[in-house]
Amino acid sequence: MRVLFATMAARSHVYAQVTLASALRTAGHEVLVASQPDVLDDIVRAGLTAVRIGEDLNIEEETREANAGFEGDRNLGGLAMSNTRYDPFPSDHALGMFTAMTALVFQNVCPEPMVDDLVGLALDWRPDLVVWDPLTLAGPVAARLSGAAHARLLFGPDQMGRNRTAFRALLDRQPPELRDDPLAEWLTWTLERCGGGAGDMSEELVLGQWTIDPTPPSMRIPLDLPWVPVRYVPYNGPSLLPDWLREPPRHPRRLCLTLGVSLGEATGAGTVAASDILAAVDGLDVEVVATLPRELREQLGTLPANVRAVDFVPLNALLPSCSGIIHHGGSGTFMTALVHAIPQLVVPDMMWDAMEKAHSLARSGAGGYVDAGDVSPELLRERVLALLDDPSYATGARRVRAEIVGTPSPNDIVPVLERLTAEHRAGGTERRPVLKSPSTSGA
Repeated sequence: MRVLFATMAARSHVYAQVTLASALRTAGHEVLVASQPDVLDDIVRAGLTAVRIGEDLNIEEETREANAGFEGDRNLGGLAMSNTRYDPFPSDHALGMFTAMTALVFQNVCPEPMVDDLVGLALDWRPDLVVWDPLTLAGPVAARLSGAAHARLLFGPDQMGRNRTAFRALLDRQPPELRDDPLAEWLTWTLERCGGGAGDMSEELVLGQWTIDPTPPSMRIPLDLPWVPVRYVPYNGPSLLPDWLREPPRHPRRLCLTLGVSLGEATGAGTVAASDILAAVDGLDVEVVATLPRELREQLGTLPANVRAVDFVPLNALLPSCSGIIHHGGSGTFMTALVHAIPQLVVPDMMWDAMEKAHSLARSGAGGYVDAGDVSPELLRERVLALLDDPSYATGARRVRAEIVGTPSPNDIVPVLERLTAEHRAGGTERRPVLKSPSTSGA
């Protein structure tokens, strides 16, 4: 069958799709990965075929600007999808969330030229299955218009599934004239603009015909939605194992520190200064391997003697030698640490699902978190020492790892995806017209 992956133009989102796309390709299926030019080289370096759609997204720059614009707003203007304050959340909060997400995220991640190109690719190539990133709602639109089956591939806890299900339940209790749904309005308009009809809109365009979920079962948000569990397999991109990583650590224990773009380069809402974390680990009998961009290292000046600063190191290679990790709550970092049963201390950056992951980590016993609003070097130091010295965190981490190991691998679920595609695809048989030479990178 033909499988089209649609991903947001951010490297971490591409990486979340690589192992499943590779599993389908090595099983003999035709696979294309479509995104904006920002990440085409990342797709190609992963050994996959990339197709350009739309223009550059520049998501990192836009994220930094958005963070700066929401200083003091713990909900980031509705962009913090973690529902940790309300259960259930009130209708005005829910409406504000989907209004903000539609206007500031979904429409920006999927601007009209990108949607048009993806729909055109799907109509030309006629995929049997479209696998789409939860933020790339052009994916289900293209699938609906081309008759393909389609599924969401999550990169973290299914906040969209929970929040969208709750929001729709709230709307159903409202009189028809008060059922304001900005996301459905945008999707309906997009379908009509691309040649579909208003009747094509359904919740499948938000939640997929089914969901592929790499979240460990105990951390999964319980939802009454069709889902396929899959084992998380780390992919760190092209990388070279540094010589120092083959040597014994300089201290009895090793701690990884990785801050991501938001924490490393900004000090606005939902972020914390790298200097606070470095002050917290200064003098500990621990080798701290910190991934810090060169520009940031220059700003920080002299680093503590026990800190080894590097531009990049593949976490999949580094973490087996570590006793713990401090990070910002990024999905790839979070999941890779779980795979290796490494206790985690999260300082959430507040965007999307960071707080959700922090809370689930604490519930699992595999680590803890410090709210960015409470950060101080003293509190961080206390939490780091607890992470390293309390054996219950390592026990909790091993328990979660056992769940991951017991989950079907990407290769294992290929037959499941084949069956579901046959059940949901329009037309009932594979469609194989000639591909009209889409623009590719790295050919």
